[in-house]
Amino acid sequence: MAKTPKLNAHDLEAVADLTLQHYDERAENFREGTLRHDVSQNIAALLQYIDGGPPLVILDFGCGPGRDLKAFAELGHAPIGLEGSARMGA
Repeated sequence: MAKTPKLNAHDLEAVADLTLQHYDERAENFREGTLRHDVSQNIAALLQYIDGGPPLVILDFGCGPGRDLKAFAELGHAPIGLEGSARMGA
């Protein structure tokens, strides 16, 4: 099996910058395209493996425009969202 080369800090920063640029450029299309997706089945699949009930503190890393944060809050949870793309978070 081929060995994957290790990336240095500069390479990782370049990858992160390109990724965030990609999301910044497509933020509005992403929001419009996913705004009305029914995520209840995905959320139920996640929550079934967590002991306890609301309110759970749930970290959504890469939360985009916050659709899932809203869904978790409506279920009585305390979601926290982190988003690296300024346009996605706006």
